[in-house]
Amino acid sequence: MEMPRTKYQVISAIFDIKPVNENGEINFEKLSNVEAVLNLGRKLRIGKSGQPSLRNNIKNQVSSIKYKKPKSVIDKSEILNTKYVIHNTDPKEELERYLNEDLNPTVELAAVGAEVVAKHEEPAENYEAALRQINEKFSPADSGISMGEPKRIEFTDWWHQKLKNQNEKIKVMEPEVRPIHSKPRIQIPKIILPSFYISSLSRVCRKVPSVKLSSKKVILTGLLLIFMGLLTEYGFSMKNEIVLNGNSAVANLESAGENIKNLDFDAASTNFSQAYSDFAEAGDNLNFMGATMSSLIADLPGGAKLRSAKKLVEAGKLMADAGQAMSQAMAELAKTGGIFNPAGSNVSAGGISKNLRQALTLSQKNIKEAGELLEDVDAGSLPEDKRASFEEFNSKLPEFEQMITDAADYSKFLEDFIGTAGTRKYLLLFQNPAELRPTGGFPGSYGVVVFKDGRLQDFRVDDVYNLDGQLKELYVPPLQLQHITPNWGMRDANWFVDFPVSARKMSEFYKKESGEDVDGVITFSPQIVSKILEITGPIRMDKYGVTLNSENFSQAIQEEVEYKADRNQPKKILVDLAPLMLEKIYSADSDTWMEIFNILVSSLDGKGILMYFRDLKLQDFSVTKGFSGQVNQTNGDYLMVTLTNVKGSKTDTVIDSELKVDSIFEGDDIRHRVVLTRTHNGGGTKFGFFNKQNPAYVRILVPDNAQFLGISGNSKPNFQPLLDYPKTDFKRDEDLVRFEEKSNYDSETGVTTYEEAGKREYGFWMLLNPGETKAVELEYRVLGKAAGKEHEFYVQRQPGLEFNKFTLNLISGAAEIGQSSVELRKGNGRYTFNGKLDRDLPIKVIFR
Repeated sequence: MEMPRTKYQVISAIFDIKPVNENGEINFEKLSNVEAVLNLGRKLRIGKSGQPSLRNNIKNQVSSIKYKKPKSVIDKSEILNTKYVIHNTDPKEELERYLNEDLNPTVELAAVGAEVVAKHEEPAENYEAALRQINEKFSPADSGISMGEPKRIEFTDWWHQKLKNQNEKIKVMEPEVRPIHSKPRIQIPKIILPSFYISSLSRVCRKVPSVKLSSKKVILTGLLLIFMGLLTEYGFSMKNEIVLNGNSAVANLESAGENIKNLDFDAASTNFSQAYSDFAEAGDNLNFMGATMSSLIADLPGGAKLRSAKKLVEAGKLMADAGQAMSQAMAELAKTGGIFNPAGSNVSAGGISKNLRQALTLSQKNIKEAGELLEDVDAGSLPEDKRASFEEFNSKLPEFEQMITDAADYSKFLEDFIGTAGTRKYLLLFQNPAELRPTGGFPGSYGVVVFKDGRLQDFRVDDVYNLDGQLKELYVPPLQLQHITPNWGMRDANWFVDFPVSARKMSEFYKKESGEDVDGVITFSPQIVSKILEITGPIRMDKYGVTLNSENFSQAIQEEVEYKADRNQPKKILVDLAPLMLEKIYSADSDTWMEIFNILVSSLDGKGILMYFRDLKLQDFSVTKGFSGQVNQTNGDYLMVTLTNVKGSKTDTVIDSELKVDSIFEGDDIRHRVVLTRTHNGGGTKFGFFNKQNPAYVRILVPDNAQFLGISGNSKPNFQPLLDYPKTDFKRDEDLVRFEEKSNYDSETGVTTYEEAGKREYGFWMLLNPGETKAVELEYRVLGKAAGKEHEFYVQRQPGLEFNKFTLNLISGAAEIGQSSVELRKGNGRYTFNGKLDRDLPIKVIFR
């Protein structure tokens, strides 16, 4: 029969029985023949609320049974001070209403003939003893009750024995517990229960064997109420200990969350393990009651705290499993350094990636399920000083889940990148930001890395000029390079701001010069090597009389190349350094490798590493994760300032760059004033490559509908090509021709307007001498980008270029900004952002 749904759904929790036919369908014919067991449709007493009271009705029926009433200390007149009426109602609704009433144990027991002789008093809370037990360390030799597992509880014999001795007072419930398997022993505190006599009630059961079935059901209902009351009392008495466990567990979960964000997976695993211990302590207490009965009690009045405790325990165990899985994942990740051992090892990308993804998938699943459980936890069940942090942690779980999802995606990416079967070959370009180029720096050295069947097969490094010398066909270089080099080669092929375009061009030149295809192009900043040396320690290079460390790496290498090396092989030091550096990586212990791994991950985020792949899946992943170097395709406002060092040696190292942008809102349009300021700090150093002029070709990318308004402070040099190319048989690259044919040079302003990567581009020269500070101001208008209440402005940073000072002024007139994705300071009729531009900066503001 369908049960009524009420606050606690007690009847539905106890039983829900429907007769069915042979086909498994509900048998309505049998249902129609079922008679009510309890006839509650006769005289009922009216309670004080004016509603028929099932409690009084049960008393009426029990009182009609002929037996000697026990002496009671309760004044029956107070209980039965009601009047009789005739009321017909649905017995199911009556029973459900009764079970949902707030119960007075004294009244209920007296109603079925029990005599209350003592009042239960709550034992004093002993937090110190509970904490000592929680923190107690158990030796492996201990055995006993299974932690965190349901126990078999034999209540039947115990209850029967208590009923047999009708004069015995029940003081302590000590059921028999049968351990399932050996675990550290946990002591379950004894629970003091109310003392009362059962003599009258047992006499009823013994003396009225011919009583009607309905009356027997009433008596059994009374027994059930007493039994459930005992168990509920037991559950509530465990609250303090469970709360203490929850307190410690939540604190550990908070710490684990922060460690995940900081990529400190080892510490996170420790936190998860400690949280598991805390949850397991609470779990033993809860599971002692038995899963079915405790679930039923959780649906009774006052059971919210028990329900929250159970969900907290279940969530904690899921988080513990997630922590163990993450620990396993990190153990697998720590093995990846062995992949780079060219001498061979038992480590392969396929095996690592498979185990890594399995562990991360399990962790993700558990954290998701734990989050669903924690959403239902009543924060009021936790200590007051931990509620806010618990809710904060609960709100961050989706973020943690996304992090693990990303980690699983990266493990699949690693597997596809290295390849579990076959060969993968990649072109490495060591771009030096001391000599800026559009995609990060001049690639004076390059490398080739080859993986076969998931292991490193070959790694070699060489001078890019050695390779360019093998080019049989001669190509006309970009216009701005024609005064320093007669031909175009791989060394200058990263001319396009959009890295995928430059990467394809560099791989084309590599094939023309080496005869080899590559599966992708990867750039690598020398600054990453300095950071790795800080972890692994210095490398001695006795042949060159130098020890390279994190502080002198770039400068020592540059000094060797520029002044000391054989002019025929100036970069031989890099060739000799490569295998030594590689050995540092693959021989590192797990902790050291994880530190190196974190540097590589952060370098992807900071554009120290860019990647391009011919494989569409890998390329799509690099675009999605933001390390493809692709020009951002946004529908909002956009700005990117790029610099190309053209025969300025390594002077970008000693130049400070600042950028200020004033955005003036004019109706639906925005007028931008961009001020680029650079200060050359060279000129007096002991290294000549820092003391030269810095000729930079600046290209500023803006939305494609921008209108140029003016420029000041830029240089207008009269550079001449080394060759008269129309009179030569030099070839012209099709991509470069299309790029330059769409350009328009204005001789009056010295600005060339380009179209690239879906953007409009303004190009001009900025020549900076040692000791000089110079500023260039460019003004343009963007149409329609100020329409509506929201304004989005994406400022993209060139790889290798950092603006130590970046200022954005939003001058919106009478319009006030209500919300912003960045911190803005209001004053002087404008909203101002100040900071460093060391990564891309997406800005979104909402006007009031």
